[in-house]
Amino acid sequence: MKDQHIDWHQGFRSALRLEFQAYQDALEFQGEVSLNAKPLRIDAIIKKKGDVVIHKQIARIFRDINILEYKSPEDYLSVDDWYKCLGYCFLYAALEHSAITQISLSVVVSRYPREALKHIREVLGWEVRETGAGIYQVEGGRPLALQIIESGKLDAGEDLWLRDLRHNLEVEKLDWILEESKKYKEEDMEAYLDIIVQANMERIGDCMNKKAVEEVLIRTGWAAKFEARGEARGEARGEARGEARGEARRIKETLELLQKGTTTEELMRMLEDQLNTLNARNDADNQHAETVNQ
Repeated sequence: MKDQHIDWHQGFRSALRLEFQAYQDALEFQGEVSLNAKPLRIDAIIKKKGDVVIHKQIARIFRDINILEYKSPEDYLSVDDWYKCLGYCFLYAALEHSAITQISLSVVVSRYPREALKHIREVLGWEVRETGAGIYQVEGGRPLALQIIESGKLDAGEDLWLRDLRHNLEVEKLDWILEESKKYKEEDMEAYLDIIVQANMERIGDCMNKKAVEEVLIRTGWAAKFEARGEARGEARGEARGEARGEARRIKETLELLQKGTTTEELMRMLEDQLNTLNARNDADNQHAETVNQ
């Protein structure tokens, strides 16, 4: 599936809330923070309330204000990106009248940032230490606290939501996420699941827990999205027959097609063909009814 329709950054903000859910009363989350210029937006900011200690490896460098930037699975951290992220921190401090010594920067990437790390070491002369699985702490960028996080290498037992924010998830992992999601009713789980379903649509049908899949497709609205066009046009034309197909049947058919390897694009084309056939049949019925009435 093409990445351009997936809002990975929304999934990232949701994953952050899930990661730090145990500390939600002590943290303030902000997403897409504008820096008073349209192109300049910080992906997420987490502010600590008081002296709370967060027992997570990715939060070891956290200060009062923690800026987090995210690169999607199809993107990478370039040298220019690194300098832009550093600039965000200083600009935020200036605009918000915050002490730069109370700001940390975490850049979350999906692939190993070879180019950026090489530049940091060889050009800037700063030291980089791997302080945990997938966590690269950058020392030398005072007064900021800096780290780069390679999400795919994070400890699955501690940072599973960030680690699994990707496509091509293993079926066993998808099964686990779908089952675990039942424990959460928060808005962030809905947004997170929506991204996971979009990014792993081809494998959802292979999951063992079919009931969990059905619940997630309903919960995220994807069951309805598969036939959204047909329903919308059907309502406008009063097509009762198109609306009569039950939700359970729709989900069952979708799962069967996905298990056979049918892509989302192919599903939409099939539904469009079905809709055109239905419309043609209804047009014929309407013409026949008009003839009879005359």
